[in-house]
Amino acid sequence: MRILLVEDDVVLGDALVQSLVNATYAVDWFRNGKEGMLAAQMQLYDLVLLDLGLPFLNGFEFIQRLRLGKQPVPVIVLTANDNPEDIVRAFDTGADDYLIKPFRLPELTARIRAQIRRVHTHFSSKIAIGELELDTKERMAFVKGEKLSLSPREFSLLETLSIKFGKVVTKDALIESLCNWDQDIGTNAIEVYVHRLRKKLADCNVTIANIRGLGYMMEQHSHG
Repeated sequence: MRILLVEDDVVLGDALVQSLVNATYAVDWFRNGKEGMLAAQMQLYDLVLLDLGLPFLNGFEFIQRLRLGKQPVPVIVLTANDNPEDIVRAFDTGADDYLIKPFRLPELTARIRAQIRRVHTHFSSKIAIGELELDTKERMAFVKGEKLSLSPREFSLLETLSIKFGKVVTKDALIESLCNWDQDIGTNAIEVYVHRLRKKLADCNVTIANIRGLGYMMEQHSHG
């Protein structure tokens, strides 16, 4: 899952990036509205975290442009401004949620999960495919009830493939789901992560197939 953070407070922004990366989200952080909008137009995001008082392009204008561009991505506004009129204006402009600073990070991550679930109506916190089960809330995976030992990136890769079960996911899409804007991951790294996941799924009736020239697809097969 990839998040766009537009926040000009360096201390808060740094803390949010660390917290979200630890929660296995990929985060692109921009410190002004103009750069954030360019990123939103270039890249598909699962969610936007947006400050209102931004340089060059404020939060209200940001949301307005986003919605004029027919982008349905959920937006959570983060601001120290608790003026009821501005809260109403943010919702009327197209915000999906509103959090007053200072806030607790667990509350923010809970709201992020809620918004992403709302968009992916088929998506619940539990994904079961054959003998494989993922708990996306707790960021854990199980095979036949036994917990798998996965790194954050391995889990994110497995989650992306599971959500797209039976469909081809390109290497570029997998790279985008794993890396931050300033942290490039190459196709070789994706191959390494897929190799590791295959080994960990060896005793499971779920496999990751290599669709030559296209990408990867999660499949279920019978043991017999």
